[in-house]
Amino acid sequence: MGDILEPGEIIKPQLSLEEAKDLLKRLYGLTPITIKEFNSYDDRNFYFTVESKTSNLHLGTIWPHGYILKVTNKGDSKDPSFSDAQNEMILHMADAGLAVPEPVKNCAGNFKSMETLMTDNKTSQNIVRLLKFIPGKTFYEIEPWTTDHFYQCGEFLARMDKSLATFSHTAYDNRNSIWFLSSIPAVKDFVLAVSDDEKRKLVVDIIDKFCEIVIPASKDMEKGIIHGDFNEQNILCQKNDATGEYEISSVIDFGDSQYNPLLYEVSIAIMYMMTKCTVISPTMAGGHVLAGYIKHRDLPMLERKLVRTCVAARYAQSLVMGAYSYSQDPGNEYLLITAKTGWKTLSDFWSLGEDELYKKWDSTISMYDSSVNKKEYLSSSL
Repeated sequence: MGDILEPGEIIKPQLSLEEAKDLLKRLYGLTPITIKEFNSYDDRNFYFTVESKTSNLHLGTIWPHGYILKVTNKGDSKDPSFSDAQNEMILHMADAGLAVPEPVKNCAGNFKSMETLMTDNKTSQNIVRLLKFIPGKTFYEIEPWTTDHFYQCGEFLARMDKSLATFSHTAYDNRNSIWFLSSIPAVKDFVLAVSDDEKRKLVVDIIDKFCEIVIPASKDMEKGIIHGDFNEQNILCQKNDATGEYEISSVIDFGDSQYNPLLYEVSIAIMYMMTKCTVISPTMAGGHVLAGYIKHRDLPMLERKLVRTCVAARYAQSLVMGAYSYSQDPGNEYLLITAKTGWKTLSDFWSLGEDELYKKWDSTISMYDSSVNKKEYLSSSL
């Protein structure tokens, strides 16, 4: 069911490259040519190119772009139905025309298997899956991020949310994780990982505000299955041959997918667009994301009113959990990516009151759509 992480608990699997190769051969009948590990907080993700022959009768044609072997952490592996839900969610999105990493069957004809591996120097049961690799660059690799990218992210998100409006799975009914925005109250248990008093006060203030105004209102928000982690490492870009520019094309890693308010989806995305925003002030990125998003899904008045607090809460959550994870895994610089610019960006963002921020974002939104109802799109909610 995705239990809330406890402070001090290590859930990431231990696995060498050779062991990952052995899993690929044994479970999927594929012979690796190259292997590369991708970054992840709690799981292990290995990218393989493979030989063109296979002993797996359920595989069909070898996918020419390679595969991702995904080894799930021991916490999420306690809920095998959630892996089934992720697979079905991805296939549902593929049917809607979205380019997503589809799962493939193993030699036994299943989309997953449970393997005995190691976590924190003890044996653990871990779910192993194989997904088709979607070629392209991660958004993190793109320089610079432009306002066009932010608008495209908003559009992609809304299209994804609309495609998922007709998807459901019982595995999401009681699922929880420390990374869900709905779990912001539990993030307070981890704030001591932030050693600086001023920074710690900043995130506590934001968490308290979220608990005060967002949690009580969440019962009245439109809900659905959301991706839940639309960040620069999970967004894929393809080059447009006509323009030579990279454009938002796909999303990967559905390990934080969840049933929650749709507002959380776009708020999470806005936060991550701010992390490496250099062409404009990071606080302005949200206006471009929302302009793209509302082209396909209008925000109800309640969501407009609460979006600033939700964005800030995700930033606080990311910084706190990044600091905590680094304390558990010193030397893993991936865990500090958000913190490089994050503390200043969050402080600047939170120092802007709703009135001022929403006026700025409304001005951006009206650049894309000058109709009367867009001129005070967010401000009208205050």
